[in-house]
Amino acid sequence: MVEREPRVLARVASQTLSDFFTQQHRAHGAQILTDAEVTAIARDGVTLSDGAVIEADAVLVGVGAVACDGLARSAGLLCDNGVVVDEQARTSDPLVFAVGDMTRRPIPVHGGVHHRLESVPNALEQAKQAAAAIVGRPGPAPEVPWFWSDQYEFKLQIAGLPFEADRQVLRGDPAADAFAVFHLAGDKVVCVEAVNAPPEFMAGKKLIAATTPVDAAKLADVSVSMKAVAAG
Repeated sequence: MVEREPRVLARVASQTLSDFFTQQHRAHGAQILTDAEVTAIARDGVTLSDGAVIEADAVLVGVGAVACDGLARSAGLLCDNGVVVDEQARTSDPLVFAVGDMTRRPIPVHGGVHHRLESVPNALEQAKQAAAAIVGRPGPAPEVPWFWSDQYEFKLQIAGLPFEADRQVLRGDPAADAFAVFHLAGDKVVCVEAVNAPPEFMAGKKLIAATTPVDAAKLADVSVSMKAVAAG
């Protein structure tokens, strides 16, 4: 795998999480090159910026996604890194709704900041918002954004976004293949990255939604239950 950034998952995950999955993939035989940039793809392989050539029978390119908003723009809808919608999934035209990866929406649990979320849970939440607005019913309570990935025997679950975070707290031991990284803004949890740690993921998600203050020392202490952490 050729990665242009200094580490894998640099855009979406903490250094701790990046280091863990890099180690696991290498242990399973994957070769990972970071700080490496592809300059050409030819029949005989891939050429890097330093002149090195990696032989390849097939090349899979993963370079991110651009919102497909051409139809919305042609309809005169407001677009800015995606189709801009409100908390009811309504576009700048009150009669048009949009949901999914190509929308840029406010996220109430993060102060209403607008962001594009590329996940199934996001599309499901927006569908509920749109349906409620269309039939004139109260909308559902705002949800905490969450994401997941299964890699080998490791289940990665992430809740929240670390926009406001000013520090991280590690709970558990990556060497034991079960841990969680909590991102805090002051004494509030704004994001949790959990590997094989469902209790930390579920509790972290609830803490984000409730904006419950936590004691960082207790949060880092695995002898203290997550229920006790939430109790203060």
